Amino acid sequence: MFDNYGNTQSSPPPPSPKVLRFDKNYVKTLPGLLKIVQLICNTIGFICIKVSWAWFSAIFFNILYWIANVVTIFILVMYMFHFVEKYDRWPWLKLEFFYCSIVALAYICFSIFATAIGESVGYAVGFFGLCAIIAYGLDGYLKYKGWRRGLPAQ
Repeated sequence: MFDNYGNTQSSPPPPSPKVLRFDKNYVKTLPGLLKIVQLICNTIGFICIKVSWAWFSAIFFNILYWIANVVTIFILVMYMFHFVEKYDRWPWLKLEFFYCSIVALAYICFSIFATAIGESVGYAVGFFGLCAIIAYGLDGYLKYKGWRRGLPAQ
C-alpha cells in the first residue's frame, strides 16, 4: 500500500517565462556606464561642431552623431528592458561588437578631420571624439571577450 511512498521524485520546476521588465540598475554596470558616456560624448561633440564655421567637417560629424546616438539609445533601451534576454537567439554580443568597432573607426577618421579645422572648436570636437573612441573601443572589447567566451548578453 505504501511501497512507493519514499521513492517519489518531484519534477523540476518549469523555467520562468522571459518577461520584459524595466531595470534601472543596468545604468550602474560597466556596459551601462559606457553607453551613457558614449551618449554624452556624442552630444557634446555635436554641440561643439555646430558652433564651428567649417561646414564640410560638420556634415560628416553630424551624420555620425545621429547614427551613433540612435543606435546607442536603441541598444541601451534593449538592455534596460531586458529585450536581449527575451530574444536570446539573436547574436547580440556579436552585433554590438561590430557596431562598436565601426563607430570607433568612424570616430577616429572624423575626429582627425574635425581637429584639422585648426580652431579651438575643432580641438574640443577632437577631444570628445577621443573620449567617444575610448568608450566605444572599450565597449567593443568587452563585447568581443563575452562573445568569444560564449557568454549570454546581459
